[in-house]
Amino acid sequence: MSWKDLLFIHWRVDPDLLQQTLPPGLEVDTFDGAAWVALVPFTMAGTGPTFLPPLPFARNFHECNVRTYVLKDGVPGVWFYSLDAASRIAVFGGRNLWNLNYVNARFEVSKNDTLHEYALTRRDGRGTRIRWRTGEAMPRSEFGSLRHFLTERYNLYAARGDRVWRGAVHHEPWTLREAELLELEDELVAEAGIETIGDPICMAADPVRVRGWMLKRV
Repeated sequence: MSWKDLLFIHWRVDPDLLQQTLPPGLEVDTFDGAAWVALVPFTMAGTGPTFLPPLPFARNFHECNVRTYVLKDGVPGVWFYSLDAASRIAVFGGRNLWNLNYVNARFEVSKNDTLHEYALTRRDGRGTRIRWRTGEAMPRSEFGSLRHFLTERYNLYAARGDRVWRGAVHHEPWTLREAELLELEDELVAEAGIETIGDPICMAADPVRVRGWMLKRV
């Protein structure tokens, strides 16, 4: 698959409060004493398992994640509070095969040069509306920096009850870009029960080609 037209919107969060929202077995990952939560809109393209022929009706769709960063036995990864998607097949597979909290949603997305307009609405009416403009490319993120901590993540976690699974993903390091947030009306982060601190940090990203593996219980 490819991830494109992606925006990272990050807020600081109190790590003690965030820990209370995580399932047993996962530990909040912090940078300089702060936890972080992100709203990440993007588009999936060319999606499909390697062992099946392409499925034209499920290869390209919009998605938006609410996520944070966790540790399991010292291994860093991403925990998803929600994954809204415009593909019923992706939602069904994500919920039933990967135990991820996928949600059906309607999307309205447009792009004009560097200007992006992105909106989603769930069945209950909750959603998010984002407008942003991408800018100049940033230098490659250095290991140990905040940008690296927030974006270079190559494991994801899922949980059900007291069981935890970990899955690996691989892609080239992100080429991040400056991003000007022009509009943000969001209900998804609050819906996850998270109280953010201060103004968000925004970074856009160039497309990447991604390979993922099935989750394994840990």
